Amino acid sequence: MFGYPTSDTLISRIGVSEFCEVNGRQFKRKRGAQEWAEIFDSGGLAKDTEQPSLCVSLVQHTQAPGEPLHWSLFVAREGQAGWVYQVKGDAEFMNYEPSDNQIDTTLSETFLNMYNLATVTEEQATIVKEIAEQEPPPQAPSRRAVIENCQGWTVRVIAKLVERGIVGNSKLNMARSMVQQI
Repeated sequence: MFGYPTSDTLISRIGVSEFCEVNGRQFKRKRGAQEWAEIFDSGGLAKDTEQPSLCVSLVQHTQAPGEPLHWSLFVAREGQAGWVYQVKGDAEFMNYEPSDNQIDTTLSETFLNMYNLATVTEEQATIVKEIAEQEPPPQAPSRRAVIENCQGWTVRVIAKLVERGIVGNSKLNMARSMVQQI
């Protein structure tokens, strides 16, 4: 089809999305997808003035072989840098370690998956941050006594977001179903 992206079209990547332009027409797709969707102006606004949705997502990163995936929460506008809320460290004594500034977590070499949990307002994004800050990191007196890691902490935060009406219960059930054994 004339004007449709071809295999030699220059593609730019922002987060988990890919963009290209052919004959003045702009296209977008999720990274790894085959189908392109043309981007149209809506409401007469230029594409550059539209504000992408603010989302809270569950992010998974790979760790050392044999280790469970690392989980965190990511609050950002689609395709942009944002805030990471996470606990890190030894499973016996984890620490809350949010990002110091906005980052694009999808650019990390260890990035694996991102699951959109909810589209949120600025006020709700602040509540996500507050809940994450207040949720105690997992701790245990010994390695043998460890019953929770970053995945369990993330599920606890999501559960509180469900209680506040920010995230739907189906997303909590999804997260719970993905928790790996320690």
